[in-house]
Amino acid sequence: MERMDALSPGAGQADASSRSRRGLLRRLGAWYRRHVWTATALLVAVLVLAGFVAVQALVWGRAGDGVAVAGLHVAGMDAAGVAAVLRDELCPRVETVRLDAGGDEPLTLTLAQLGIRVDPAATAARALAAGRHELPLGLTVWLPGGGADVAPVVRVDGTAYKKGLEAVRAQVDVPAKDARLKLSHGDVRVVPAERGQEVDALGLEREILAAVAAGRGYAGSVPTVPVDPEVSTADAESRAAAAGTYLARPITLRYRAREVVLTPEEMAGMLSITTGDDADQYPLTFHNERAEKRLRELFAFAETPPVDATVEVNDDGTIHVTESRSGMVLDLPVLMDELDEAAASGGLRTVFVALTPAFPKLSTADVESMGLAALGSQFTTYFDPRNTARATNIARAAKLVDGTLVEPGETFSLNAAMGPRTENRGFDYAPVIAADNVLRQGVGGGICQYATTLFNAVFFAGLPVVEREPHSLYISHYPIGRDATVAWGAVDFRFRNDTGKSIMIRSWIDGGALTVALVGKTGRTVTYTTSDFYDVRKPAHGKSDPRVIYDDDLGPGVIRWEKGVDGRTVKVQRTVRDEGGEVLFRDTFVSKYAPLDWVKRVGQ
Repeated sequence: MERMDALSPGAGQADASSRSRRGLLRRLGAWYRRHVWTATALLVAVLVLAGFVAVQALVWGRAGDGVAVAGLHVAGMDAAGVAAVLRDELCPRVETVRLDAGGDEPLTLTLAQLGIRVDPAATAARALAAGRHELPLGLTVWLPGGGADVAPVVRVDGTAYKKGLEAVRAQVDVPAKDARLKLSHGDVRVVPAERGQEVDALGLEREILAAVAAGRGYAGSVPTVPVDPEVSTADAESRAAAAGTYLARPITLRYRAREVVLTPEEMAGMLSITTGDDADQYPLTFHNERAEKRLRELFAFAETPPVDATVEVNDDGTIHVTESRSGMVLDLPVLMDELDEAAASGGLRTVFVALTPAFPKLSTADVESMGLAALGSQFTTYFDPRNTARATNIARAAKLVDGTLVEPGETFSLNAAMGPRTENRGFDYAPVIAADNVLRQGVGGGICQYATTLFNAVFFAGLPVVEREPHSLYISHYPIGRDATVAWGAVDFRFRNDTGKSIMIRSWIDGGALTVALVGKTGRTVTYTTSDFYDVRKPAHGKSDPRVIYDDDLGPGVIRWEKGVDGRTVKVQRTVRDEGGEVLFRDTFVSKYAPLDWVKRVGQ
């Protein structure tokens, strides 16, 4: 047999392909030798472009190298990561505002109380935009060297800011004093005007925002602006000549058979400088609060003020209504007009005093028509009366709200009813939960007990709760999951009266017991369930590594321990039915309490 060696068709094709590639390489090599500089440039350009694209891919959707927000480095983080860092680190750091308002202690507020908040999402978007440049067609690129410390995006609610400033104004604002006249040894003397001051709202806002941008809470003085009096010293001096006529002789006030004589010296203290359209005719006037107060003092024997009907809650839950009475009081507008006329004319200086009927704001008929003859609900909580500052605040809150009428369809606000918690309004320093979840001294500590007691009265009356926030920390002596906290300008407790009838809030203190009653039968029944605690979380600082706080209220070297408490969450579900048993509504109150660290207080 003859053996033949021959190439297969596949082998031939492979050989041809190999020769073709070698040929292509030879041609490319020849081209490269002829165009060496052009080829090198193209190769470098391709490598640079590939590297640039790789860098853009790495930083796409992330903060660029060197980017920080208020000193917090966020380079390489995506938007969610940046926002989380801001919420966990920046927001707590800048939240507390400590103002030197001229008192013994700084006035401590939170950004939330002032209607100011850091916007983590918008700030994260700003951080991711740092170092990026716009290209045509909406494209963006990041270039090295674009790292920067980005200012956080801060939102200011103008209405809430104005409301939050009320607590600051209560301590800082000083009203201007008008110039006035004084009679001394027969001579008319001008008491000079005094300028006042008020909070520079815009200036304070700028200071707070600058501190936030620097990554810290604002601590410092309150900027102020001067306030000019309505009546200047020059105005008073120009009216001094006219005072000779006004104060030339006494004025006799006659009521029936009795006479009251206003001496020139007394009239000088009652007169004020006129600045209105009739200033030329009446350069001085008795139309002012000083004159009104003095006239009521002088004629207290003649006046019988009206008496409102009162609604009392008996120990057995029944209601007792004390009848209202009408009264007779000075007709002050007429009396002041006649005093002005008598003093300015220089003629007859006798004025006949008349009384006018005065009616109660709440009559017995009103109480009956409002359906306030039955108890809606009441709730009692207890406190230690030996803690006098805290007890004072609770009693003050109870007094301010007591007797408030909530009309049909009206939403009641506890903050609006109590007003700012300041020393000049009768509140005292007592422990409060500060922004860092540590108990510190603050004006109004203890009023949250009133909020909690009112919330429970509303809860069992079956009324809709519009706004309620639990305490940030678990407090064991309050009903589980049924506590409420308030903070002026920030957190409120509000409920709506949807019954179609008026409801009166009564509140009183008996020893160490605070009771809040809602007068006005709602005809509703309430059932509820309370879950077990869940989402239990341990404190970040235990007994072995407590938070150390240096406390000026403790003596030097004194150490006081505060036990930590686990964080937890609880849910309360309420069902409200009408008199027929039909379900009116259901609602749920979720209370999430943060862990309370172990604290070691050290006196200094």
